[in-house]
Amino acid sequence: MIPWNNLFDLKGDAASIEVINQRIISDASIEGTNLIVLVMAIMIACIGLNLNSVAVIIGAMLISPLMGGIVATGYGMATYDAPFIRKSLFKLSFQIGLAILSAYTYFLITPLTSPTDEMLARTTPTIWDVVVALCGGIAGAVGNTRKEKSNVIPGVAIATALMPPLCTAGYGLASGHHAFFLGALYLFFINAFFIALSSFLVFKLLNVPPHGNTAEAHFRKQRLILATLGLLITVPSIYLAQQTVKDTLREVQVKSFIQTDMNFEKTSVVSYSLKNDTLTIDLVGAVLTDEQIEQLKNDIIHYPRLEGVTLSIIQGNKNLNTEDVQQLINARIEKQNAGDKEASYKLLASKYYPAYERTTADQEVTQTLNRQAPALFPQIQSIRCGTLLSLNHNNDAKDESFDYSCFLAEVTVSSPLKPYDAKRLHDWIQGQVNMPVILNIQTSNSPSEYYGNGIQW
Repeated sequence: MIPWNNLFDLKGDAASIEVINQRIISDASIEGTNLIVLVMAIMIACIGLNLNSVAVIIGAMLISPLMGGIVATGYGMATYDAPFIRKSLFKLSFQIGLAILSAYTYFLITPLTSPTDEMLARTTPTIWDVVVALCGGIAGAVGNTRKEKSNVIPGVAIATALMPPLCTAGYGLASGHHAFFLGALYLFFINAFFIALSSFLVFKLLNVPPHGNTAEAHFRKQRLILATLGLLITVPSIYLAQQTVKDTLREVQVKSFIQTDMNFEKTSVVSYSLKNDTLTIDLVGAVLTDEQIEQLKNDIIHYPRLEGVTLSIIQGNKNLNTEDVQQLINARIEKQNAGDKEASYKLLASKYYPAYERTTADQEVTQTLNRQAPALFPQIQSIRCGTLLSLNHNNDAKDESFDYSCFLAEVTVSSPLKPYDAKRLHDWIQGQVNMPVILNIQTSNSPSEYYGNGIQW
């Protein structure tokens, strides 16, 4: 029979109160090793945020000793030890101040001053950050009170991310972005408070003994303070989460509207933005008629999240040049959030990287042919070459794709090659590029811009 009462037993493998107390005091220390590690973690986190490197940021979170002071505060609350709480808060405040000051100094001297996506991710906390901090704090407190420490603590350090918000706050001070500073500090205090609160709950479940005699009035006062702080910290995060969900759902419906209702044959959407309940869409190609625009305004009403949104179509110029189109694309990318930027870059990479690879390969082949061919065929003076692009047509026009299936080589010679040598040259080039080759050989004294037998002279 399964001992159900032991499934969630926190006391079975818990360390003794003396061991727990010693661990808490040791982890909350700001002297010697812990202070050196804190400074190193600050620098690593700043560099990771500055370079937008997730791996480096994770490294900073793993070695950060900030968790110790926060857990110690929760332990002090559980034991009703006011002097210990004050001492823990003082140590934690010193660590916070040192982290922000160090980050401020770093971002003052670094030549990389633009905010990265990793910084932006630390400026708008939501209710999900509250849940992560609460769950992480419980897991961390449980792991810290076992007879043998487990690998829970490193995972909690990564999940709750205490160091990056402080570094982002330092960046906000150094760059004058006060929204960065306030948003990042708010995220840190969400994490710190709910880690301390969850630690307090775990320590109470373990029945840690109170320090000295404590009156019932003190219990009530502490519970009131915790509840009040919890509400003050949580309510803004709930509002921010609601706004995040609302914006995300609206963005999904905007994309659906564009893909479904604006799928025109000769007109393409270059960019769009939704601001102040106005959806602005930039178009290139054939100009839409008034009837089509009116139909789009009627269609957008059927999207619940876009109710009350005004549709603005910009399509004044049918003959936009490359620079105009690029400006529209750049403006669209700048308006996107971090997640959308990443998706856009991935889309561009998947679309254009194969062409980049092909061009690079063609350049290498051209250099090889021009270097080696004259040694094999002395008449050869130069070779121009490149891969030809063909269009694959499927049943659905939308499924058209490009195929690199043929290689064109234009060879300039000082005197005509014999057919046998031309065949050898063709086969040699085909072996170099590993695809079918179209070979054109022309003497240098009679160049022509026209080739083939499709012209009637």
